[in-house]
Parts: sequence; C-alpha cells; structure tokens
Amino acid sequence: MWSITAANKGIGLRNEHILSLCNQAKIPQLDFLELAPENWMNMGGLKRESLDCIAERYPLIAHGLSLSIGDAQPLNIDFIKKVGDFLDYYDIDIYSEHLSFSRDRTGYLYELLPIPRHRANIDYLADRIKRVQDIIKRPLVLENISYYYQYADEMAEAEFISELVDKSDCELLLDINNVYVNSKNHHYNALDFITSLPSKAIRYYHIAGHLEQDDGFLLDTHGKAVNHEVTTLAQQVIKYHGLRPLLLERDHHVPELARLCTELELLHDSIAGEKQVEEDWYAQSA
Repeated sequence: MWSITAANKGIGLRNEHILSLCNQAKIPQLDFLELAPENWMNMGGLKRESLDCIAERYPLIAHGLSLSIGDAQPLNIDFIKKVGDFLDYYDIDIYSEHLSFSRDRTGYLYELLPIPRHRANIDYLADRIKRVQDIIKRPLVLENISYYYQYADEMAEAEFISELVDKSDCELLLDINNVYVNSKNHHYNALDFITSLPSKAIRYYHIAGHLEQDDGFLLDTHGKAVNHEVTTLAQQVIKYHGLRPLLLERDHHVPELARLCTELELLHDSIAGEKQVEEDWYAQSA
C-alpha cells in the first residue's frame, strides 16, 4: 500500500488532466490524487486503463459522494461492498465521505444536506459508521460540509462531531474552506470550531476557493483560487493540529495541470512554513 506522509499535498483527479497525467513522468510537486470511486469503479475500457496508468505513478485517496451516511434509509450494502473492492484493488488506504445525507425514500437528491445535530442522532450515526467500517475494513473518514440551513435546537457542530468520533472511531477530513464559509454565513468563530476538534482523529485536510455574493453570503464553489483569509485560517489549523496531507480542490474553472500544481506548491509552502516533516504521520498514529 502506498505511503502518504503528513507533509504530502495533492489535487483531485479531473477529466481535464487525465491525459497529461498518463503521458508524463510523475510530477514532483504532486504527491497524491483524490478521486470519487463512484466515477470509476464501474468503468472499463480506456478510462479504466487510464486509471491503472495513473495509479502506477501516484498514491490514490478515495472521496465518495453517494454513501449518504446520515439519511433514514437502509445502508446500500451492495454499493459499500463494491467501494471496498475498489479500494482493495487500487491499494487505497483512505476512504472519505461527507457527514451529510443525500437520499430520501424517492432516491438520490444530488445534494449534500446537513444532518440535524441532535444528540439523539449520534448513536444512530455511529452504528451506521461502524457497519461501513466493518465492510470496507478501514476507518470511515468524514468531512465537515458547508451548509446553508440550520435546524432548531442543534448541538454545537464541533461538539457533535467530537462525540460522533468518540462513539464510532471514525476519522475526520477537516475541510478548512468549509469551516471558513460556515463561520461567515452562520456567524461563529472559525478558530473556536477548529480547536474544539480532536486532533488525533484528523486524517487529512481539504482547502478550496469560494464565491462571495453581493450580499456577503459565501458559496462553497471550488471554482476559484484560495483567498488570503482561508490561507491564514489554514496556517492556524497547522499551528494547532499539525501537518496532515493537504488536498487542493478545484471542480470548476479548472486550470491546466502545470498551473494547478504550481498553485498547490505555493499554497502548501505558505501554509506549512517550517513545519515540514519527513515522518509518516499514519505510522506515528497507528
């Protein structure tokens, strides 16, 4: 299984870059790639051959879209088993998903919706997480989502997440841009949220750009460069929680590969500063 260290940095695998990644040697600035397993695990032919080629050069991380861990429907066991087989085939150690729901009784909603942060929901979620982990034989790594709606009488988000981690032994994907976006839209202190999370549970980080509307409301678009405020928050995250692998997300207005890798390198250098380490964080945490 590929080793990804705490000092590593990566980008999402996008269709725009597949040929470039296959047709050149490993890019020095790029340590790993993240993909959505749903977009690949049922594919054959040239697309699967391209993934095989890329997997020979780069470690892969899986970031799913369809688990819907927080919905009220039975878990899709067949789907989870297929994800587990895909992870095994490509020696993918990390499978992350969203702490959200995206299904109802009519099917998939194609949106990541927030789970009501009520204490009564924690045991329900923890049981579902444990069942997923039993099938994939890995920790489930859950991401804090950006959200635009809040329910009544909710627990504080960091408290809810921390208790869920404690009950389920899941791990966390800390999305730094999502914290920033939510803190501005819902008027809370981003650093208080970050420092309330359990450091040991954080497996890796996401960072991205967002769109500010005329009224000041922020949208998590992954369509722009990371701004100064999010970079500063990321520096505070590293100072408090330490280095983890960093993934730069860009889903819209995707630059050509060389430019994106340069952006990744400059961003990582700015955030990590002198905290570069050579040790494998996963080995330290085992």
